[in-house]
Amino acid sequence: MTRKLLSIIAFILFTNLVTTAQDFTIPASPTNKEEFIKSEPDIIAAAKWLEANPIGTQKEKTIQVNAYVVKWITDSPTVTIELSADFIVKLFEKNEQLMIVFMAGYTKYSLENNYSKDKLKCYTAGIKSALNNYALGGDVKKNKLLSKAIEADKEGKLEEWVSEKMNSK
Repeated sequence: MTRKLLSIIAFILFTNLVTTAQDFTIPASPTNKEEFIKSEPDIIAAAKWLEANPIGTQKEKTIQVNAYVVKWITDSPTVTIELSADFIVKLFEKNEQLMIVFMAGYTKYSLENNYSKDKLKCYTAGIKSALNNYALGGDVKKNKLLSKAIEADKEGKLEEWVSEKMNSK
């Protein structure tokens, strides 16, 4: 009985996640710290939407969501993305849209984890979001580094792989 109840709850949560991701409405951009804090659920929803929609589909909405995400991250007083790792640029060099999915996933992780500044965890979460989006297909191109990230993720070693890449020059 408990297993059946858990299955039902999981189904309802998954259905709600998919519906939320598909129904994202782009809000006005926040202009001050209080508005940024109030808009955190919006940026999380935007991250989920980007992760759930294959690249090359819903092009007009993707452009609008991208603009919202980039502006939110750029102006945010609470979340800062440090893109100092060269491998991040190389990872997404053939798929610029995945870079935005990465940044959205990074931000989502940070917000959901008490404004985490743990670069390894945030990078790993952002890369995982991009890999989830990549797995949907769409207009994406393979590259050697991206293939290695996918393999590490399949082996359950994505965080270890990210750590190695962050610490190598």
